[in-house]
Amino acid sequence: MFNDIIVRNFSNPTHAAELVQSTNTIELGNPVCGDRIKVQLNIQDGLILQAAYAAWGCATSLATGNVFCQKIQGTSVADVCNLSKEEIDKMLGDLEPAQHHCLEMLHNLFAKLQQTFHA
Repeated sequence: MFNDIIVRNFSNPTHAAELVQSTNTIELGNPVCGDRIKVQLNIQDGLILQAAYAAWGCATSLATGNVFCQKIQGTSVADVCNLSKEEIDKMLGDLEPAQHHCLEMLHNLFAKLQQTFHA
């Protein structure tokens, strides 16, 4: 079953789009299940002005892209990079064992964003 966070973000994605003007792109996939998430960002002066995503895979993967974009849009890169593992762990709510790969993908999205700006 899907929890309320997954249902809400899969059924009514607010950030599923392609940005006309993006400054950065983060893309990752899960080689085991084939799920993929591509996030486009418009970042100016350290602030994430816009975040949009496209995702391919299960409903939880699609919801993961939306949850990530909702969390980071309007936030400074520094604040996003300072989120704790515990804060990220809570973002998708309680997941079934078969959905845990999406939590790993969420952590990887944050890690890739951090790598982009602290490399």
